[in-house]
Amino acid sequence: MNNLSFDDILSTRIKFGKVQMQTFLIISLIDLLDGSEFMFLQLLNAIIYKEWSLNLGQLIVLATVFNLGQFVGAWICGQFSDYTGRKTMLIWSCLLQVLKNSMLLTAFVQDLPQLLILRFFFGLLFGIALPISSILMAEVTPLHVRGQFIVTLQMMYIVGRMWMLLLAFIFLDSIATGNWRAIAVTNSIPCFICLIGSIIYLHESPRFLISQGRIKEGVEGINFMGRLNDKDYVDLSDDEVQALLEWKKETFEQQYEEKSFKDLFNEENLPITWRAYSLSIISMLIYSGLYIIIPFLFDEEEKTLLDLLYTVLIELPAVLVVVCLIDKIGRLPIILIGTATSMISVFIIWYWRAKYLLLGLVAFKFFNRMTFLSFTPLVLESYSTIYRSLGIGTTIAFGRAAGFLSPAIVLPLYQKDNYSPFLVSIFIMFIMIIIFATYPKDLTRKPLDIKYEKVD
Repeated sequence: MNNLSFDDILSTRIKFGKVQMQTFLIISLIDLLDGSEFMFLQLLNAIIYKEWSLNLGQLIVLATVFNLGQFVGAWICGQFSDYTGRKTMLIWSCLLQVLKNSMLLTAFVQDLPQLLILRFFFGLLFGIALPISSILMAEVTPLHVRGQFIVTLQMMYIVGRMWMLLLAFIFLDSIATGNWRAIAVTNSIPCFICLIGSIIYLHESPRFLISQGRIKEGVEGINFMGRLNDKDYVDLSDDEVQALLEWKKETFEQQYEEKSFKDLFNEENLPITWRAYSLSIISMLIYSGLYIIIPFLFDEEEKTLLDLLYTVLIELPAVLVVVCLIDKIGRLPIILIGTATSMISVFIIWYWRAKYLLLGLVAFKFFNRMTFLSFTPLVLESYSTIYRSLGIGTTIAFGRAAGFLSPAIVLPLYQKDNYSPFLVSIFIMFIMIIIFATYPKDLTRKPLDIKYEKVD
């Protein structure tokens, strides 16, 4: 029994069942809302630019403020959720979203300052909630299907974008004109559902509780989940509880010391942290920049909402490919393939321009989605439980900071030459390939909490 770990308990005693499905169904709404909101922002930027006759500076501010809010929110999440708990942070975020009801209030804004304030606060709340969804899913899912479920969870981001495009087909006349206020009202519904589900059905991560020294609560959580998954479940024996105590003592040394940002740069975490931050920053420069200009580019090239839908639908097959491969060949191989082929796709767009714009974007969205789907589990699995929320939260925060700066870089480039942002993206993706190729840790089908072995 002395070698028993939490992942052994999770795989052989709690197993996979109703607990994981409930968790997935609830927190998937967060990813759905993030996807729908991101697509709404893409459309809203182009609509408001025309409807309110914005200048370039105002458009840059409108395009950046949501990411600024997400940067602050993700930083708050990273700093506090390792102390308050996963469920608590998630419920408070959802509650504040409902009380603020930013998406609903967006429908009634009368000028740009009002819209900017609401966009910032909505980004703040999403920045708090979004990292927690993947963390909680990873911590309660058996390792043999962990990667598949994290990826499937992120698929809801694509579903959210499709949901937004459905609303766009109903309420918009074109990519840059229509009743965007009706979309804002309708899109606030999933937020209420997520709050209710989080309060009633969501359970705190026993792995988190045990890592924090709350052994009794952690054991009770394990037994509750076990009984929920299996009616014949038998509570943990004294020997199993003692083995968990030994595992906790061995795995989470010095756990009672307060963890700070600087701990992400200690000997154990530094090889992960600098790569994760660098990749998050430069990838979001591409992601935010290109996605901001797509509605404008489509409008100028006389593309339709249906063409925009094609660039979203193609991401669903990418999800299926990753789900099938991520727990077989690993996270890193998929990321390297996805990044290299994304770079080729962007080159095609830059070189042939309007001729292969739609084809190139469809290919880019497919392979880029493969990269992003695999990046989240790669990073969050790289940190141990006591650092996981801080690590993934600050990684996302730095990425959102890059997204905040991206419009100020990309939009002026776009005004000079519509396709110059694609040329810049080619060089950025080449740098990403080099960093990914040296990434030291891939925990595909391995326990989450294992000692780090330094790679020469």
